[in-house]
Amino acid sequence: MTYIEVVHQNLHLQGFAKGGNFMYWSFTDTLVKTTLTGTVKCQCEMRDGHLGDCDYYDGKIYASMLGKPAPGRPWNDWSSFYVYVFDADDLHLLKKIRLEICEQYWEQRGTEDDTRGFNGVDGVTVAPDPVTGEPKLFVACALDTGERFTDQIFLQFTLDGAYETEYRIPTGNTVFGIQNLDYDRENHEFWFSTYEPERDFQPKETLYCVSGDLTKVLRKYVYSSPYGIECLGNEGFLVSVQFGVNGNRGGIAYSCTEEQFLFPTNEKFLTAHRTEENLLLMQDILRVLAAQNAPSPL
Repeated sequence: MTYIEVVHQNLHLQGFAKGGNFMYWSFTDTLVKTTLTGTVKCQCEMRDGHLGDCDYYDGKIYASMLGKPAPGRPWNDWSSFYVYVFDADDLHLLKKIRLEICEQYWEQRGTEDDTRGFNGVDGVTVAPDPVTGEPKLFVACALDTGERFTDQIFLQFTLDGAYETEYRIPTGNTVFGIQNLDYDRENHEFWFSTYEPERDFQPKETLYCVSGDLTKVLRKYVYSSPYGIECLGNEGFLVSVQFGVNGNRGGIAYSCTEEQFLFPTNEKFLTAHRTEENLLLMQDILRVLAAQNAPSPL
């Protein structure tokens, strides 16, 4: 079983990505590079905003960034919207991609033209253009809470940051929208994770598989992984658990297969069973119960 743990971070885990023999972890205010056994190689601090999900592509790390609010403003009154691009070797910042289209969406908030409920940006991945197959940058928008905001919003950019198009995925409103986004290159599918529902009108599912052309939801599961998901093709997935409190946070990436998603799990259950031994035992139990079509213990 692949089980990778990072500890002693200031704020909570936002996402992770695997690149070669290394893992890359985005916490709210740090980007961390580790070996596949969790040894920290280097990390850098983010002082100008809220780091989101990250993705590895072609020797670079792409990570969403919400600009720090102006003094005296609420914590989520973001001042800017970017994707930061880092060198995967030593994590030095290569460039900042300004997402001007997101600034327009932000200005529409609360107006009659606001059909998105745009709240920021979070999930990010590099994946093929559904038509041309060229590599593109996909950014998932965070959502405001409300029954009228029923679609997840994907934005497509060139790797240099030129906006190209928008996709809408009808899932129903989820808490802060998509948290993590990744692309399964072997099976040509997008995967994304969300927080668990807080309102009756929000769906119970928290993990979604979407067609490579971004036209339909293929599968959806009640399986908690809002702090990171990494597609490993036919080998399965790395999914996430978080623990600790602000000032001393930790995060885990552990391997599983889609078969495991058939058995519902929530964040509380996974956090309580987060040791490697327990997660390994849990996987075996879940496989047996799923095969027997047994009810969830939650």
